[in-house]
Amino acid sequence: MIKKSNKGNPDAFIITKEDGSWDIVDNDVLDKYAIKADVDSEGSKQIKTDGFDYNSLHEPLYDPEQLCELLELNTFHSDCCDTVARDAGGLGYTLNGVEGADSSEASKKRAEEFLNNITDGINTILYKCNYDRRAMGYGVIEVIREKRSKSNIVNLSHIPAQHLRRHKDGMRVKQQVNTKTVWFVLYGRNKDDRGRPVDVHADTGEIHPYNSLGPDERANELLWRMDYTPKSHYYGMPKIIPAIRAIYGDLSRAEYNTAFFKNYGMPAFALMVSGDFDSGITDPTDPEYDETKTLKYKISQQIKEVMKNPHSAVSVLIPSEGEEGNVKIELKPLSVETKEASFRLFRKDNRDEILAAHRVPAYRIGINETGALGGSNTGEATRIYKNSVVEPLQSDDEYDITRLLRDEFEIKDWQFKISEIDIRDVAQDIQIAGQLFDRASMTPREMIQYFSERFGLKDDPGNPYLDDYYLHGQPLDSVHTNTGMEPPGTSQVLGRLEDDLLGGGESDDDSDEIQDMDGTEDRAIKNAFNRLRNRVSNAVSRRERPGW
Repeated sequence: MIKKSNKGNPDAFIITKEDGSWDIVDNDVLDKYAIKADVDSEGSKQIKTDGFDYNSLHEPLYDPEQLCELLELNTFHSDCCDTVARDAGGLGYTLNGVEGADSSEASKKRAEEFLNNITDGINTILYKCNYDRRAMGYGVIEVIREKRSKSNIVNLSHIPAQHLRRHKDGMRVKQQVNTKTVWFVLYGRNKDDRGRPVDVHADTGEIHPYNSLGPDERANELLWRMDYTPKSHYYGMPKIIPAIRAIYGDLSRAEYNTAFFKNYGMPAFALMVSGDFDSGITDPTDPEYDETKTLKYKISQQIKEVMKNPHSAVSVLIPSEGEEGNVKIELKPLSVETKEASFRLFRKDNRDEILAAHRVPAYRIGINETGALGGSNTGEATRIYKNSVVEPLQSDDEYDITRLLRDEFEIKDWQFKISEIDIRDVAQDIQIAGQLFDRASMTPREMIQYFSERFGLKDDPGNPYLDDYYLHGQPLDSVHTNTGMEPPGTSQVLGRLEDDLLGGGESDDDSDEIQDMDGTEDRAIKNAFNRLRNRVSNAVSRRERPGW
């Protein structure tokens, strides 16, 4: 049994043991373990519920309310949860055709009509679900049907995860806020021991035949997502759990620094007493010995007060012996350096541990850091963050929504895809894409599709030129056939020269002039013309071959 030692916010509790003895436990010791869920004598984690359902619910591994309070205690933890949830939830969505399926515009229109009519917006719901999942280890979305169990789904809604408790049957879920209780059932798991679908009463949690309860009586369904942990099949483990000590360590640092300013910068000091002072009766065997009247006890009590309130002053009355009162008291400062921003490295270590727990790069929460040489690893950090943190969450959400479209709306040719928040280095991507395009490795249509979401580019399906490859600004076909790159008139000049050299269009005067050439210079010119004639003749022969 636990009793408070005083009213209000107690400093300690009195613990009454089974044998009748008792002990005092400080409040901070209890707070240290408050985040853990209660465990009964049999080792199962459960809470007592009303009605017929006693001892049937699993309690989370860690108290969700305490986990929510951690968000208010540390800036970095709160920002990491928000950033991951925002990146994973996206800013929009697209419907992509299923590979190998004949995509129908009619089914796509039905899917868009459902998604666009969600009250809070599909991306907002996914953001809230992922925020809970990051903060508490699990997130939940409510599936709302029009009427009975076989009716159409008309809406989706987010439910705060801290008020939900899983039933041991793996099917039912109870929500309790103050004295109000509502039951839900996990989507796709509302089946009895024989695998037959059943209904659950929203008020009592009782199981009924499928499709037998009215809209006001039937429990709604839940999409339940959690981070895996081998310690529980019902609840996930939040990413912040290994870094809780870092949060409390940073709180202690902040309290210490705050105390310095509250006490006007009073430095830490040592109290030294010398001379003819009366220390009181110090022999415990003396009948008149009273520890509370000794000088040692009085000073120790003052030191304890200073420890509770760092940087505060101490006031001690020293009784002297004799009439002269020759007592000397010295205060020797132990630390006189400036205390502003004390424990900066400790704060940075705590921050880095929290970021590592969430696997979020520092720049994603507005912290700009550079290396010793002014460099940065943001590119690699972004790639790891996107692949290991954002995409797994998006994959789970996309699967859940696509599953609803497939099973509830019979839309099997389209799949839900979250429009990602662009966390890429766009300037670098544009530079690389430009080089690929200039080297005939990327078509204009592929560039439009890659950058369409970022810049709102529109594709033109009827334009065949968007599927061509270009090499240094020229169509690849033109470069391959050696056409389209000559200046005006070049083709005609080469054609006439070809005819002249091959004898097809040469004049008698020109022929005689070449044949009459004599001397060294004339022979050199004649040999050059002969070599040129052979080259052109070979080129023409190759061009006239089949397939040229």
